[in-house]
Amino acid sequence: MQHAFAQPAGPVGYVAIEQPFGVEPPVVHCPICGHAQSVLEGDEYLQTPCAHLAFVFGGEEDEFIYASEDFAARFARFDAALQARFPDAESQNSDAFEEASRFYRDLFPTRLAEMGYGSQLLALRITYGGMADGAPVWFSDVYGFDYATLQEPPR
Repeated sequence: MQHAFAQPAGPVGYVAIEQPFGVEPPVVHCPICGHAQSVLEGDEYLQTPCAHLAFVFGGEEDEFIYASEDFAARFARFDAALQARFPDAESQNSDAFEEASRFYRDLFPTRLAEMGYGSQLLALRITYGGMADGAPVWFSDVYGFDYATLQEPPR
C-alpha cells in the first residue's frame, strides 16, 4: 500500500558503492524485505522487482530499465515540466537543458528531489568495471528503494 506524503522530511538517501575492478556486479537485495532484485538465468540477469523498488537506472544502457508505476508517474511529471521549460529543439540543444535533465552520478539525488522524493527513498549507486574490447570500462547502476511503500515481505 502506497502512502503519499505532503513533503518529504529530508534529503534523498544516496549511497555510492564502488566495487573492485573486474568483480561482477552484485545481485542487489531490497533493504526493506530482502528480496533479490534480479536472478541470473544463463548469461542474462532477469529483473525480479519487489514492491519497494522504485527504479533501476542501468549504467550500461544509460537509461531507466525498470520503473514502478509511482516512479513512472513522477518521471512523466518531471519530463512534462522540462518540456514546458524547453519547448523547442533549439532550447533542448542548450547547455541549460542538458544540466536540467541529466541524472548522472551525483545529480541523481537532486533530480530525485525534484521528482518529489525525500528521505523515504534510498538510492544505491553501484559502480563496477571490467574489460571490453581490450579496454577498461566502468558502469554505475542505481537502484531506488521507496520506504513509503509499505508491503508485507514476500514469503
